[in-house]
Amino acid sequence: MKRLLILCAGLASLLALASVQADTPLGASTTGVNHTFAGVRDQHSSFTVKDYGADALDTGSISYHDYTDDFHYNADVACVRVFNGNQAKFAFQIPPGVPDAGFWQLYVVTDGGEPGTNGDELGTFFVSDGTFACSLVNGGFTGAPNQTITAGNIQVR
Repeated sequence: MKRLLILCAGLASLLALASVQADTPLGASTTGVNHTFAGVRDQHSSFTVKDYGADALDTGSISYHDYTDDFHYNADVACVRVFNGNQAKFAFQIPPGVPDAGFWQLYVVTDGGEPGTNGDELGTFFVSDGTFACSLVNGGFTGAPNQTITAGNIQVR
């Protein structure tokens, strides 16, 4: 009986994983990664974004935590672009009450396969204007990775 329960629990876990994977639509990027900037700023970013074409239709949100300076925030994205099958860019405005509030941040991510710490890439860039940020998202700007991913996995579909 104990073996049957363990087998059922394992099967349920596999089905749950399959349903999570199936719920990620094409043109989407999701992640939960720990990362560092210049090896000194420990951070965590979790996001789910969806590229529907026009910026007004794009959706998504990001949750950010800076462990080094001890602050966090949540923000909605303004624009998303998923391209090349494994890359995504998106921009959001940093909310009031935290460092860099009011600035726009651009994320550029690459899904390098499994596991995420063995090829995924993350670059973050600050700009002062939302229109400019979305022009970078929708244009040819690729940005160089400037964050080291220490745990987690970026998924782009």
